Amino acid sequence: MSLEEWLARGDAARKDGLHEAARAAYREGAKAYPTDKQPWLRLADDYFGAADYGNAVLAAQEAVQRDPRDNTAHSMLAVSGLRITAGSLAALREQSGYPVGSREEALDVTRRLREALSDPSLLPPAPPEPAPAQRKPRPVKPAIASAPPAPGSGVSPAAAPPASPSAPAAGAKAPPVKGSNPLDKLK
Repeated sequence: MSLEEWLARGDAARKDGLHEAARAAYREGAKAYPTDKQPWLRLADDYFGAADYGNAVLAAQEAVQRDPRDNTAHSMLAVSGLRITAGSLAALREQSGYPVGSREEALDVTRRLREALSDPSLLPPAPPEPAPAQRKPRPVKPAIASAPPAPGSGVSPAAAPPASPSAPAAGAKAPPVKGSNPLDKLK
């Protein structure tokens, strides 16, 4: 069977919603024509469409091995990898912590992504900043009342400084400041 026939068989199965049959046809085409990237690209695209980003990465890597300059394969690798990363970072954020070293590594990767994406052709145009009058005011959090000074401390309750709404209570972990963490942009 020719490569075109394997691809056509896979495309027809995919169109009918038979993704496992389509993937089997693409894999058979890849076995019969091991140097061709097309079966791997179709396989990567099918996995990507099903939000199976791990398998999309694997198939796209096979395509890149056959053609290191293929932009479609590199695009699938990049976007699939970012979606995997975003999901993992969201899970870490929900657990309120990062394993030792993972936060620093994530920040390093984020910096490198920003550098790589600084090419204006890779980013959509930024939306215009709203005029100051159009910005919504941020809600003001009420001040947290501080505990009265301990008896015998020499400080009268009237002289005690009020608790700062931005200062965390003793022993409490300070909440992250919105916008200070570059990973916030991955939400």
